[in-house]
Amino acid sequence: MSDRAGPRKTLIRSCEFCRARKVRCDGRRPSCKTCCDHGRDCVYQIASPKPRPTKAVINALRSENKRLLSFIQQLENAATPDELWRALHLSKVRASTTPQQDNPTSPGHGDDEGIADTMDKLSAKADESELTESVSLQPIFDSSSYISVDESGDLNTFGPSSAWQTIPLTPSSSQSAATVNTQNALVANAALSRQLEPRLMALNDLDGVPMDLAAHLLELHWNRQHHTFLLTYRPAIIRDLYNGGEFGSKFLLNSIFACASKFSTRPEFREALGNSQAVGSRFFQRCDELITKDNILLTPSLATIVGLLLLGSTYVARGATTKGWLLTGYALRMIYDLGLHIERKTPDDKAIEEEARKRIFWGAFVCDKLQSLYLGRPFAIKLRDAHVSLEFRDIMEENELWTPYEDLSMHIEKRSRPQYPTYSVSCFKRLCLLSKIMTRIIDEFYVVGATVENAQSSLRSIDDLLKEWEENLPEGLRIDSPSHSSIVSHAPNVLCLHITYHALRILLHRPLVADTHLRSASPPESSWKQCSEAAEKITQIVSLYRQLFTLRGAPYLVSYGLYVACTIHARNAGSNVNEMTNEYRLALERNLYWLEELAVPNPAVAKTISIIRNLMSARGITLHLNHEDIRIAAEEDLASTEEDHLVGDVSSDTLCTDTGAGLSMEPFLFDEWNGSFSDDLIYGFME
Repeated sequence: MSDRAGPRKTLIRSCEFCRARKVRCDGRRPSCKTCCDHGRDCVYQIASPKPRPTKAVINALRSENKRLLSFIQQLENAATPDELWRALHLSKVRASTTPQQDNPTSPGHGDDEGIADTMDKLSAKADESELTESVSLQPIFDSSSYISVDESGDLNTFGPSSAWQTIPLTPSSSQSAATVNTQNALVANAALSRQLEPRLMALNDLDGVPMDLAAHLLELHWNRQHHTFLLTYRPAIIRDLYNGGEFGSKFLLNSIFACASKFSTRPEFREALGNSQAVGSRFFQRCDELITKDNILLTPSLATIVGLLLLGSTYVARGATTKGWLLTGYALRMIYDLGLHIERKTPDDKAIEEEARKRIFWGAFVCDKLQSLYLGRPFAIKLRDAHVSLEFRDIMEENELWTPYEDLSMHIEKRSRPQYPTYSVSCFKRLCLLSKIMTRIIDEFYVVGATVENAQSSLRSIDDLLKEWEENLPEGLRIDSPSHSSIVSHAPNVLCLHITYHALRILLHRPLVADTHLRSASPPESSWKQCSEAAEKITQIVSLYRQLFTLRGAPYLVSYGLYVACTIHARNAGSNVNEMTNEYRLALERNLYWLEELAVPNPAVAKTISIIRNLMSARGITLHLNHEDIRIAAEEDLASTEEDHLVGDVSSDTLCTDTGAGLSMEPFLFDEWNGSFSDDLIYGFME
């Protein structure tokens, strides 16, 4: 009792010195032991007790918490992107229209301010993922906070969590004028570089390759592979080959030679046809030698990335999938190491390098998605990492006229040859947008963990994106444009673009009708109709491609589209309830014929032929044309084409005369379908 009645003890607080050093203070007055030992003045601060929150403040916090929980619930319940953006917009409007009190510390002032801050953060995240919801071009990502300049003036890239960040740059008011000036300068430089090419060809050799052969392979590359992916920025390569520089590297040069050699019909390459390891073997061996000798895989550069991507794609088309996958993987890692996935603000004198960086990134983006499609492996560049504009400033090649390559050394009588607008830049831009949609299809339908619910909910939105992509094509890229007198006015890269589009239609709809975990109890009949229509379109376009240019110089991408179409034709041809069975058999027969032709420059196509033949055998489909007949016919057709020099010289009235070009197919009765697609995969079929 006496203890309770005694005076109440006060709580001894630490002095300022002990509090700052975070050491124990004995609380002695007037000076604690620590301060005495250090000879310092001991100061005790008597702080007034913190006021308890008022009821108004507590109510305001409860109100804010309730509003935030309600907003989060709206976001979770948003079933479509439109509903998500509507919720964001309404919340921002409420936050901006709520009157603020003059006193910033008054109860309730922080309520709407906190919501507004939350809106900004959520909007930023939504902007970052918007690429997965639309294929429309987005504003340029401000990358200044991800880039740093060191003491030597070199640029480096860092993630958002890094401490090395620069102050965000304020956009210039004259940005549009500067863009126009840069574009004009790049186009002028590209025109001048063409004048430099004859001086380059006057040299004796390039890395020991006689100039006649080197010029032949370079021209084949500019005529064939270049317009598909725009990986090789021609002005920079020609400049550095002549004057010396990064893009004049021996590794890149030999990569171009190795990849172009499969399109050559010169005797030294023709002897190796049928042996995929022999065509251009000297150039592939030279690349392997340079990789080892110069430690290329440990010294990232723009030229090295391009060379690795070219080799990786070619090895996959040759059937050496492991080596192609690994080389491509090195290139994609270098993309991140050099920061190509982030667009930089650079001075005008670096415009050529920046244009090359942009093209290399998007070329790598497309190659990454295609190899994922072929090999069934995860892609490396995610949509959320693609912070590079699709606005290419050098439009020199956009309106150039494309002519099928003519080897002057063959001494064939020269004839007038048709010319086609390449639309190289706009076509490549649309291929990049199509690759974004491809990324979503792979993510939603083909990766481990895909479910029926997610697939069906994504089907409509992705299908709408594909339709929107086709509807928004520029006039020059439409193959059914009424402004063209005939379809012959299109270059190969434009036809490849449409083959890819229709292949993606099948890639999107086929999983929902396959006998797999993604098939629902009542699969949509419209999905199979979409597959059949897309297969018919691919057959028509490939037939046109073959008549105009032959398939001898077609990229592997055409082979994939044709293979995907065959998987649909084979099932329709094997149906006993369809009146169009004979037409499907005819289309399947011709498609196999064309695949045999495509296997000459791309030996890996032989695997797709084997898959289709096994599928035909399983479904009891027999065709009248045997393998030897197809091979002999393909060789005779190639020889007659070279002798008569008729490549690309086809009149418009012959466009629909080839078998399979003018079919009017109807899908068979879907109620009779009860099949599996395990034997003819279209994702990862090369594994």
